[in-house]
Amino acid sequence: MNIRITLLCSLLFASIASAGVVSVAVKPDSEKKPGDKTKPDVTRAVWLNVRVTNSSGAKLDGVTLKWVLYAAAIKRGADSISIEKSGEMKITVDSNGKYIDVATPKVAFTTIPFHTEGSGRRSKQVEASGKKFHGFHVQILNGTEVLGEAVSEAVKKELK
Repeated sequence: MNIRITLLCSLLFASIASAGVVSVAVKPDSEKKPGDKTKPDVTRAVWLNVRVTNSSGAKLDGVTLKWVLYAAAIKRGADSISIEKSGEMKITVDSNGKYIDVATPKVAFTTIPFHTEGSGRRSKQVEASGKKFHGFHVQILNGTEVLGEAVSEAVKKELK
């Protein structure tokens, strides 16, 4: 019983000690863009909905929200991950548990699925190509100091 109380107290203390940290919650969102019915390509716009919560007693004025969207090549045999788009914006978050919701700009990811062109004996198979959304990395910076960040699981695996 004493071990449980000690563990609970240490967890409670750890959460109080980290109360000055900025928390960052990210939810990727997307929409399929209508395309030309005669072409096989598919375009999907992806953006991030970011919630920055300031649980400290000081207002965060003019901090930088830095974001990166990663893309994965879908060509067979290619395992390349690259930065598709990145950006930053200045935000202000009031103190004492206040939050701000920010949406990043939409970024288009275009893929061409495996398909057949032509008909009959003259048809040919076309391999899949293009890039699809792979993950994200978001940081809240005050100068060079990282106040908070969020990284998708897929990107965490790549960074290891």
